[in-house]
Amino acid sequence: MKIFRIWILFCLALLICRWHCHANNLHINNVQVSGNNNISFNISWENSWALDSSTAPFNHDAVWIFIKFRAANGNWAPLLLSTDGALHQSDSLAIETVSDGAGVFLKRKHQGSGTIQNANVNLKWSGYLSSGTFDFKVFGIEMVWVPQGSFYVGDGVSYETLSRGDKIMPYFIQSENSIKVGKDSSSMLDTGSFAPGGNIPQAFPKGYHGFYCMKYEISQDQYVDFLNCLTYNQQTTHVTTSPDAAPGSFAFGANMANRNGIVIQSSGTNNNLPAVFTCNADANTIYNDPEDGQTRACNFMNWNDLAAYLQWASLRPMTELEFEKICRGSNKPVAHEFAWGTPYAIDANTPEYDGTDSQRVKEVPGADTGLASYGYTAPTGPQRTGFAANKNTNRLQSGASYYGAMEMSGNLWEMCIVLTKAGLNFTGITGDGTMPGDGFANTTGWPAKDCNGAGYKGGAWNSGIAGQFRDLAVSDRFYITLLPGDRRNTSGGRGVR
Repeated sequence: MKIFRIWILFCLALLICRWHCHANNLHINNVQVSGNNNISFNISWENSWALDSSTAPFNHDAVWIFIKFRAANGNWAPLLLSTDGALHQSDSLAIETVSDGAGVFLKRKHQGSGTIQNANVNLKWSGYLSSGTFDFKVFGIEMVWVPQGSFYVGDGVSYETLSRGDKIMPYFIQSENSIKVGKDSSSMLDTGSFAPGGNIPQAFPKGYHGFYCMKYEISQDQYVDFLNCLTYNQQTTHVTTSPDAAPGSFAFGANMANRNGIVIQSSGTNNNLPAVFTCNADANTIYNDPEDGQTRACNFMNWNDLAAYLQWASLRPMTELEFEKICRGSNKPVAHEFAWGTPYAIDANTPEYDGTDSQRVKEVPGADTGLASYGYTAPTGPQRTGFAANKNTNRLQSGASYYGAMEMSGNLWEMCIVLTKAGLNFTGITGDGTMPGDGFANTTGWPAKDCNGAGYKGGAWNSGIAGQFRDLAVSDRFYITLLPGDRRNTSGGRGVR
């Protein structure tokens, strides 16, 4: 992440700008500031789409843009953007505002697919900054739109699958109204001992209403960006290695563990000078070079890491009901199905161009077999986010969910809000972009430091799909009550809004 700095004095701005590149071929560059509340940049990303109302899955992708700023030598804070869409402009993209001003969504204006190339965007921030010197960072996260609509949860056969209360069959969600837990046809249960912890309140997000979901799991480069916006004390909460360790020290262990290449570039000090983190997956003397694994999914995240990242990015966690909606869409459930809609998978375990943003695998999917990272085989760690997708692949070949979210089955476990008694307190409030001094998320209704109310879905690079342990299955709930407090080499995540 490059920083650009402006000097604001009596409403005049002088800009020194540098370009910024993000994961999965999303590029933000040519950042400029004009006047006293206008920021502009060019943006590019690949494999974009917008479908019309007659073409399934009736959705589009987008990029969530949010901005951080700080006064000279100060702490990073969210820069709120105007909620008046008429004040923002783009030559070729539609700009969708949000009610809290935490960012904007950029998307295609018209139906189509392919690469968005150097689209110009002009945004207005809310209010004015006082005179002084300020640093700015512009962040982008690729998202997919999950439209409003009814859908099924449960497939009738997976471990602890959700079901109708009166018989073992999928439960149909037709609104965001409260759901009764019981043993009649209008109620929900599960097929084992993990029944919801009570009636599901109306405020609990069920997936019926439309929402955006991150297209990819959080990458190592994105986690580095997050760490580099924290104070020293906040950083200590979200890495294993102390931020004052020597340059080159790996963030999650004495050596690079399970393909996590995040390292300390320059050491912090406990007088609140934060460390600078970067990627160095090839463990050479050059940081952040093209083979340093920046776009690999970020493992070793626990619940508190994920929650803090999502609060910082003004997103929120997904619920386990939303997880099934993202994967299955409006389709009827298939027994033991994975995110791509069949119960068959090929293990993607032979990477090519490893560590680069072009990393792929040699394996080829079959006629009804999706491609996923799983199975206890090499490589013993996550693949690049979106590794199986390109402009020529379909849902099955790329291992994509119904709405185009990647690696919902395999690669890394997804942490979700679950239907336990504690989880049902969740009301879907999004993070406000700030970060408390101790580094722990504090958004109202989210599971606290003890992780109670969060669990795992979707499987990972070492998961099995034989017998009852079909971790990759959309409706499998085997680890739904395992509290995600440990930094596992198989755990990561993504957010929604």
